[in-house]
Amino acid sequence: MAHSVASAEVEAMMADLALSAHRAPEAYLAAARATLSRILSRPDLLDPARLVGQGEGLSRNLLFGTEAISVWAMVWAPGAVTPVHDHHCSCCFGLLRGTLRETWYRPISETHAVATLDVLRQPGFVACMMPSGPNLHRIANDGSEAAVSIHVYGYDHRAQESSIHRTYAIAAG
Repeated sequence: MAHSVASAEVEAMMADLALSAHRAPEAYLAAARATLSRILSRPDLLDPARLVGQGEGLSRNLLFGTEAISVWAMVWAPGAVTPVHDHHCSCCFGLLRGTLRETWYRPISETHAVATLDVLRQPGFVACMMPSGPNLHRIANDGSEAAVSIHVYGYDHRAQESSIHRTYAIAAG
């Protein structure tokens, strides 16, 4: 059953995206990218109350969920940061508001990783990946304003708490 969102248009987009999750990975990722791009270009379609943080750190607000996908608005307070992690499912995200630093890592053991790329993401940015791994990254809001991103994950939010498969410590340089 779908979670409520701001408009019937978004409900229809999300239902179509949930159906695409059963297609070939490339087709699904293309559909997720297109859906995220459309939402980022029309933020008025989203319920503004779902785009507000709940205090410090990272707030996760469910926008839509089925057995195939879960779509979250993530509100990043200044200083919010994830651990270095990979995903057990597909992971797509788009930046709606603010800036986020995404750092990519290479595992050097089962528990540690080293940074390989550091990029500042701007509003409108969209990325998608399958859990073909290793796809290790960390996202941080090192700015002074809150940031909002929309995430599409290929998992049932009722069956699993998060998309994170494993976390890693950053290896000493």
